Amino acid sequence: MKRIKFKSLVPNLITLTGLCFGLSSIRFAFEDQFELGVACILIAAVCDTLDGFFARMLKSSSELGAQLDSLSDFLCFGIAPAILLYMSIMEDARLVGEITVVAYVIFSCLRLAIFNTNLISDDDGLKVNGFFSGVPTPAGSILIILPVTHAFLGGNWAYEHPNIIAAYTIIIGLLLISNIPTYSIKRKFLILEKGNYIIFISLFAMIMMGLINFPWIALNIIGVIYILTIPFSINSWFREKELINKT
Repeated sequence: MKRIKFKSLVPNLITLTGLCFGLSSIRFAFEDQFELGVACILIAAVCDTLDGFFARMLKSSSELGAQLDSLSDFLCFGIAPAILLYMSIMEDARLVGEITVVAYVIFSCLRLAIFNTNLISDDDGLKVNGFFSGVPTPAGSILIILPVTHAFLGGNWAYEHPNIIAAYTIIIGLLLISNIPTYSIKRKFLILEKGNYIIFISLFAMIMMGLINFPWIALNIIGVIYILTIPFSINSWFREKELINKT
């Protein structure tokens, strides 16, 4: 049996750590400890960023790591946030709530299946040029739990309007499987020149500082900023496509 180098284990260990936080989020959701559940999803998202960071920095990417990352993403960013949303807000909506969370989980599963297919075939032009096709599952999970964080800030509108939350969640689910180009932060800051590692680490530290000191406000600001970047990503994608066609 071929001996595995320790540096090859580091990204996978980080991925498994994120998986543990995803499982913990589900547990906290069933125990009505919703703030801890959201916090676990956020930590899982951090782990999802760091595993790719270390895989590229240590040059230890592998097929096992890619598949493990995908399975972890499905639980942490597909199942866990859907259960959290249902237990915290949508449970009283009954059928509407059940259909909404099941639909989101299905969209997440389809998203990851499509991503893995493109990863294997390597024919996804959006990915190669620094864009994702659709909204990634980690970003989608953050977006669908924003109404939950509003409740932490004292807003009760989400409980009073479950149909709006249902429509919002379905829209985010559709964005997961859409062909809308969105920025790939990992590719922009991790694959290019080494100087960009400094930019990535600086931004990462600023985001962490905001999430630690003002978690729910910072999370909503990040979510709004991400949504606002979508039109710019579409415009950037068309510009790069034109440049490629000219060459």
